[in-house]
Amino acid sequence: MGDVHTRTAAHRFPRAVVAVSASLILACGTGRVSEVSPAEIPVLQEQLGEDPDNGTLLLRYAAALFAAERCDTAIVVARKGATSRPKDALGPLIVGQCLEQGGDYGRAIGTYQAYLRDHGDERGAASVRAREMFALRAQATEQARIAIQRESQLAQVSGDPDVVGVLPVEVVGDSMYQPLSRGLAHILISDLALLQRFRLVERMRLAALFDELELAQTERVDPSTAARVGHLLQAGQLVQGLAAIPPQGNTRLEASVILSTGEVSSAEAVSGQLRDLMRMEKDLVIGISEQLGYTLSEAERRLILENGTQNLIAFLAYSRGLEAGDRGDFGAAAGHFSEAVRADPSFEMARQQYDAATAAPAAEAATPATVTVSAATTVPSPIPVFEAGGGVDPVNQALTTTVIDVAGTRVELTRVTDQTQTTTRSTNTAVSDPPSTVTHRPPATIGTVRIVFRLP
Repeated sequence: MGDVHTRTAAHRFPRAVVAVSASLILACGTGRVSEVSPAEIPVLQEQLGEDPDNGTLLLRYAAALFAAERCDTAIVVARKGATSRPKDALGPLIVGQCLEQGGDYGRAIGTYQAYLRDHGDERGAASVRAREMFALRAQATEQARIAIQRESQLAQVSGDPDVVGVLPVEVVGDSMYQPLSRGLAHILISDLALLQRFRLVERMRLAALFDELELAQTERVDPSTAARVGHLLQAGQLVQGLAAIPPQGNTRLEASVILSTGEVSSAEAVSGQLRDLMRMEKDLVIGISEQLGYTLSEAERRLILENGTQNLIAFLAYSRGLEAGDRGDFGAAAGHFSEAVRADPSFEMARQQYDAATAAPAAEAATPATVTVSAATTVPSPIPVFEAGGGVDPVNQALTTTVIDVAGTRVELTRVTDQTQTTTRSTNTAVSDPPSTVTHRPPATIGTVRIVFRLP
């Protein structure tokens, strides 16, 4: 790292050049951030010779080294700069992308996630989320291909019973609810991950394996195929779900646990009105945990009940966003995630997915020279100004007028639950204590009315 504080370079560049370069480097003070170039390295070295702990200069220097394809030094300098400017997304973007270039996806993902955990609302965080998404996908594809190459060896090893995978949920009935296949699998993973004992297989990793095996992402797999998937993932238990959503009548959710031997447990099932789908999913998770041989603590039960959204409109939009994102249509995905946040502003998973999808096209097209721009990028709010300020959007008003949205936000549903939901097993035994209920209040006092015109 001898090129970080080389003072000899300072004697070869006049002060006028340094002053001009500084005004360019710090252009963010005017609201604009310039691209970075390897040509800036000598001037930055001189400036750092005079001010070696300047976090802004260190990160700019690291970016210039990254643009010059000098990742080993860039990582060291970026980490030093990040200690002075921990909220700046430039540090993790440089370190993470250098690690990605070297194929070290695990450490790159860890770098992105550590930044987002502490600074997920800062400027540039959306770019970090997008890079995390791309790194997760690349890692998942690589792991799937390696697993298939080693399949004969992995088949001889018993899966870890504490590693759990959730297969795509089969949705039967009204085709408009097909996107729930991804959404329900995602929220099942998210809920089960709250249990201290288990390690959940990432949804992207399972999707990548299905792609490599040319398996459909929305159809039920037979026990032998499930056992094969379990061996490839080294997962001792797989959860396979079904959602039956008829045009009329009660909706039914069920799930079974498939062991690495191919043995399938009796189905855990819950049923109720469609509008209660999200609360039904919570009861299903509580029942599944018993099938997995785990007893929930009260704290874990509360975490599960509070996780995600209780708003069906928001969740359906979220599921459509996952579907669009999986096929690489990030514009459509961002639109669906925005719709989910507007339906339930407390739906944090949808907000994070919105940020990643919105920033994804620019992140995918970015070059090392534009890393400084990516770090300064902000995405527009998923809730338009006229909505946040209480104004009326005439287009949205026109489009929201035939379907009553009686699915509440999390805040509303802490006050209101419905008493029509039932939980059963195939043996007709009860599975869990449902959340406490109170008298259902009229929708006019707590809900929002949304009407949707369906075009022919």
